[in-house]
Amino acid sequence: MGQREIRACWFGAGVLVGAMAASLCAMRAMARARADVSADLSPEVSPEVSPAALPVEDAARAPSAAPESGADMFEYRGFVVHLFWQALAPARYKAWCDIWEAGAVVQEAGGPPATYPTAAEARMAGGAWARHWIQNNG
Repeated sequence: MGQREIRACWFGAGVLVGAMAASLCAMRAMARARADVSADLSPEVSPEVSPAALPVEDAARAPSAAPESGADMFEYRGFVVHLFWQALAPARYKAWCDIWEAGAVVQEAGGPPATYPTAAEARMAGGAWARHWIQNNG
């Protein structure tokens, strides 16, 4: 087997292991988010009740629709961006991303050096950071 074929095998194995690790992290984060939501629910609030139908004081205890952590993927100018965000503490989220081109990582775990009050803001900042990186380095 040639040197190039061996590298392709190791690259494929690395991609597979990375995908499995990302899946496990996402599953653990979702399970933790579900446990946190179920612990926050009071007996009179069920997951089927929308927060808009609750009184103001109960709406604050209702489960939120936004996950504590997550991942997204999008393509921009021929690059594929794998975007991740995670809760560090209440009202404190961090985002980072991996940028791929032609099946290889060109920027790993880059992202804005700040934290954000919501998951949506962290996600948007991470995507903007990735677009900026691609425009300047791509």
